[in-house]
Amino acid sequence: MRQRDPFGMAMASLRTALEEGLAPGQHLSVADIAASLKLSTSPVREALSRLCGEGLIEDRRGLGYFTRAAPFEDIIGLLDLEAAHVRLAARDGLVPGPHDAANAVVDLWILEVVARCENQPLVESLVRVRRRLGPLRRLGEALLDEDTPQSDDRLDAYYTRWRVAAGRLAAHVRRLDPDLSEYTRNIV
Repeated sequence: MRQRDPFGMAMASLRTALEEGLAPGQHLSVADIAASLKLSTSPVREALSRLCGEGLIEDRRGLGYFTRAAPFEDIIGLLDLEAAHVRLAARDGLVPGPHDAANAVVDLWILEVVARCENQPLVESLVRVRRRLGPLRRLGEALLDEDTPQSDDRLDAYYTRWRVAAGRLAAHVRRLDPDLSEYTRNIV
């Protein structure tokens, strides 16, 4: 059976993969994506070009398409946006702050905040920001300094630790250079 809208299928699949958190700087192989979707390369190229026009991915002329890199300013901006969203959602859901600044504790606390918050647009925005930060957090977990001075505000201590690591994380992502990394199959 022939696909009615190969471009739409490629767009939907790529958007989902980007939202679920492909690593920053990851090469997006047109041939591999087309093969995994059982499409020709033309609709995949069109979809990648459209996503590039929307600023969601990068076209590095002569090298191909890549997920967006994460400069220091973007990481800090996302962390600040997430912190503001979390504080608003916690206030809306009347959730007391986390009892510890450890990553696992704060992450579970944020899930509770999301579950209790009744402001749907706020929750949706928070979830989108967390999806964008997800791949960065997975890469940055090892870069965190657990000895960051604690403050009375556990949430502030958590975000301070991530802000301190943001510079190292941005440098790490920049090193994911296409000339240095192996291109692996991208299953979208």
